[in-house]
Amino acid sequence: MPSRRKPEADRFKGPSKWCQYILARGFVTVLQCLPICFSFRFGRGVGWLLWKTLKKRREVVRRNLEVVNACLAKTGVNVGTCECVNVGNSGSSELSAISDSACTIDDQVREVFQRAGANLFAGFSFSKLSVEQMESHLTVEGMQHLAEALEVGKGAIVLLAHMGPWEVLNKLPYFIARQGISAPLASLFRPLNNTYLDDMIRQQRESLGTRLFSRRDGFHKPVDHLRSGGVLGILADQKMREGPRAPYFGVEVPSSPIPGLMHRRSGAPMVAVSLETVGSAQWKLIVRPVTVPAETDIANRQQMATVTNQALQLSVSKSPLDGFWLHKRF
Repeated sequence: MPSRRKPEADRFKGPSKWCQYILARGFVTVLQCLPICFSFRFGRGVGWLLWKTLKKRREVVRRNLEVVNACLAKTGVNVGTCECVNVGNSGSSELSAISDSACTIDDQVREVFQRAGANLFAGFSFSKLSVEQMESHLTVEGMQHLAEALEVGKGAIVLLAHMGPWEVLNKLPYFIARQGISAPLASLFRPLNNTYLDDMIRQQRESLGTRLFSRRDGFHKPVDHLRSGGVLGILADQKMREGPRAPYFGVEVPSSPIPGLMHRRSGAPMVAVSLETVGSAQWKLIVRPVTVPAETDIANRQQMATVTNQALQLSVSKSPLDGFWLHKRF
């Protein structure tokens, strides 16, 4: 009998997918119209509500943070002394350091939920700000490291972690240009299982000057982009079902081989970018250089995954509660 399975393009279309698209587009449009400070506070409220109601998810976050705490404690860093956003009764919001005794693991879990909500909701509002408005909410440091990487003439690979308001990363072309850096920007993008939503997001992001590559493009196109002097962003900290096992916060986990593969094929230097919450609707974007030790066999996927994970771990460890720990990472 002939297969009744729909072609991939058709499986991601249809009335139900269209309804999902309309609802999502309306929701995103509303969020983009909200003032960013309101979105930030509202997101923290939503995060608090989810923290109260999602018991199983709280346990997932707790287990992740226990691993992170244990690893950072060995290096003299304690998540318990990290800064948490406190919103007072007066309506003001500030970052204040809290002591080990005050910041229990339960405090950390709650803060992860609240920051995730704040970063998600504020990210949509951020995407509609002008460059001048963006600069009042985001401080950029270390962009010279990207400039130095590009001077090699082989492009640059930007390692990204799931932390902070991800939509800010779509504005990287603006910040790169304002630092006097001229280079085309692209990123790897996982296509959504909804053709209409996928087209919408692609259009929005590419309109800002970022070219998107998916697995459908293979490796040749993003490698060619690097070889031509471009910048390629890769979200490399996500959980993998398969992949080379490499240490991440002291635990060997399946890791993405893609950054190492891109580095081997193009010779492009790597930098890591972190997004840290420093106040109410205030973030800091930091670019850090990534050093590949001379003894590293760049053809060895495990060794390159270790280099990548170490760079990502450094980024996340500077503001662990901004990390996306709502999924089982370890």
